[in-house]
Amino acid sequence: MKLRKGMVYEMGQAVIIKSSKNGITLVLNPELEFPVLLGEILNKFRASEKFFSNAEFAVSFEGRELSDAEKYQIVDCIMSETTVRILCIIENDELRDAALRRKMDEHAKAAAGRKQSGSFYHGNLKSGERLETDESIIIIGDVPKGASVVSAADIIVLGTLSGSAYAGIDGREGAFIAALCFAPEKYNIGGIYGEPLKKERGGLFSKRNKAPLARLAVSGGGFITVKPLKEGLYNII
Repeated sequence: MKLRKGMVYEMGQAVIIKSSKNGITLVLNPELEFPVLLGEILNKFRASEKFFSNAEFAVSFEGRELSDAEKYQIVDCIMSETTVRILCIIENDELRDAALRRKMDEHAKAAAGRKQSGSFYHGNLKSGERLETDESIIIIGDVPKGASVVSAADIIVLGTLSGSAYAGIDGREGAFIAALCFAPEKYNIGGIYGEPLKKERGGLFSKRNKAPLARLAVSGGGFITVKPLKEGLYNII
């Protein structure tokens, strides 16, 4: 289900749900105790079950500071008690963009010092699109199913990677693929294909697995290893 851009749903003083370019944002009351707030969130989604039935989207939070544990608890609660499937958690757009601009400047200076080149692509790819480059690339957006990214060096997706990614196609060593939400159809580094990702119970989030969705795929020893990045992707840009 797709939300129309700009739609805002007033759902009481405890929770406001609004759509954004990346999915939905939950604006949360900063005064309520967390257990009470969690119950209010669940009640609102239950009350809107018909509207949100089988919806899939990313979620972000505003209005109050939440720990990672609280964010995952909210996601687990929504997904276990309703038909909503939350693909990933994203940070507040304004804070994310500010951090991104800072990291972009740092990356450009570092690349200049190493005499290496890289490029940025701003926007979401479309299914069927193929983006190809002979240098490292940072995609500020999503790579959906049916789309592909091909790079002679590294690929970093500051969004959801659910299409295909091919890094290090010129055979250079040390290439990697990373994404804030790592769920590719196919991924290949230096001619080596990665194993299909296991589907966890309850979707991309699981009560038994609190690892963040930001993941890094690297090759070594003839196979590819995928590991979580607890600090997100900004520390490797």
